[in-house]
Amino acid sequence: MPFHSFDAVIAWLNTFTDYERQAHSKRVYTLTRMKKLIAALGRPDRAMTCVHIAGTKGKGSTAHMTESILRAHGLKTGLYTSPHLVDLLERIRINGEPIARRDFVVVMNSMKRVLDRLRPTFFETMTAAAFVAFKRAKVKAAVIEVGLGGRLDATNVIEPAVCGITRIDYDHMDKLGTTISSIAFEKAGIIKPGLPVVTSESRPAALREIQRRANPLARVGREFRIKNASRAGTMVRFLLKGARCGPLRLRLPLLGMHQAENAAVAVGLAERVAPLAPRRVAEGLRQVVLPGRVEIVSRRPLVVVDTAHNPFSARSTRAALAPFEGRRWTVVFGASRDKDVRGMLKPLVRPGDRWFMTAAASPRALAPAELLPLVKGAVPVATVKRALKLAVKTAGPRGFVLVTGSFYIAGEALHHVGQR
Repeated sequence: MPFHSFDAVIAWLNTFTDYERQAHSKRVYTLTRMKKLIAALGRPDRAMTCVHIAGTKGKGSTAHMTESILRAHGLKTGLYTSPHLVDLLERIRINGEPIARRDFVVVMNSMKRVLDRLRPTFFETMTAAAFVAFKRAKVKAAVIEVGLGGRLDATNVIEPAVCGITRIDYDHMDKLGTTISSIAFEKAGIIKPGLPVVTSESRPAALREIQRRANPLARVGREFRIKNASRAGTMVRFLLKGARCGPLRLRLPLLGMHQAENAAVAVGLAERVAPLAPRRVAEGLRQVVLPGRVEIVSRRPLVVVDTAHNPFSARSTRAALAPFEGRRWTVVFGASRDKDVRGMLKPLVRPGDRWFMTAAASPRALAPAELLPLVKGAVPVATVKRALKLAVKTAGPRGFVLVTGSFYIAGEALHHVGQR
């Protein structure tokens, strides 16, 4: 029976295994079913030029930037990212906009017979749906973000034109290994023989794994060089050298100097898809929107929502918030139980700040009471909605509120800010 509504599709999708939200996943990862699925659908991924991006930190930001640069050059683009923050359809974007509900229903109806036969996971289904949607929309260039790891991720069935690998750090160690080299091995698993690769990684243990597979390899810090980086309010400015189209003077409407590095990778990826023009590159980066990446969502009080979910991300968040170091922070924090929470809190905890510990509506979430011993004076709050309301009231109209700890915390906060 075909789907007659978006709600019917969602109800049906909820019957699929969703490892993203499971508290304890014992999944054995394999690409066998995904390969069968994409073959049964006629290899829709081959209808467009693909860019594939992996990494621990920055892959989502880099994916958004790459897509924005290509779109600014007149290409019809697709963007597949995960997880979503507020709406499921954020994962599949065409020319910068989430796929329309009616179009998603059409896509799912076109796949239903194959899905009924193969019964893939939720993530495999959404990945295949993205390829089908992009082919149906006649997308010319699709930017595909890896979900987890790389080597055995469902996205690793594509044959991309170029791969990007952003910074690598400790995360998902139960699945990817406990050393930087083992994690890098999994991330570098997206690299195909002879495929150009652009990376911002510089640590020897990780770089060795990338270099072992990548030929040619372009590195930020060598082939691409960032010069004169500076912060001007909520804008990052820098000069990028090494691009094929010449030196680029670029501005990012983002908090966080680390975003210059992500932009450099994005330029390196985009220039291997299409010839770039300096003016169009600058336009694409100037217009980029990164939901939940040190995102200012309110001015009175100043509220920043961030998806930091590992120690590396938390350190980047703290550095990005340097303009607000002199203020007292009111923090809403929650985390998933499979994360290094102590490592995440270390760069964020400052004397005198106020903390509200909460939990997202996810079986993976740590209970607020489990977080209390980690920050002196923290207050437990059952829901993100309530914690955000209390934080805003506590901070006052001239205060500063930071909401962080996981994609789920950030997503619920953005949802409630939207309601306000």
